Amino acid sequence: MGFQEILPFIFIVVFGVMLGQWFSSKTMKKKMYHRIKIVPVDVFKKNMRKGQLIDLRKSDRFEKDRIKGARNFSMRYLKNKRQTLVRKDQDLYLYCQNGKKSARVARKLLSRFPKELYVLDGGFNAYKASKTNTK
Repeated sequence: MGFQEILPFIFIVVFGVMLGQWFSSKTMKKKMYHRIKIVPVDVFKKNMRKGQLIDLRKSDRFEKDRIKGARNFSMRYLKNKRQTLVRKDQDLYLYCQNGKKSARVARKLLSRFPKELYVLDGGFNAYKASKTNTK
């Protein structure tokens, strides 16, 4: 049996292994999505001190107004394997301006942070609106 006769067999085996890895990674991510919780403002306010509060907005907006106790990080920093400022043993409470970016970031952080990821539904806009409604 020559090399040219076993080449199709090698190709099929390699393709099968690659396909299996792709499907298993997709399945793993779907299984991890239950760790992302999109919560309303009242639940977020009640629990945000139990973990790390992270503002994902641009630094100029963060400096202008923020939730007390929040720290400002970019998605790039959070995804960096060398980052040391965000603990992996605590839940993350994420917010952005309207809630869309923080939900996207939470999905990308699933594999890096083993704890729960809480996203503020409606983002900082909803938080500000809730403060004006209670006054």
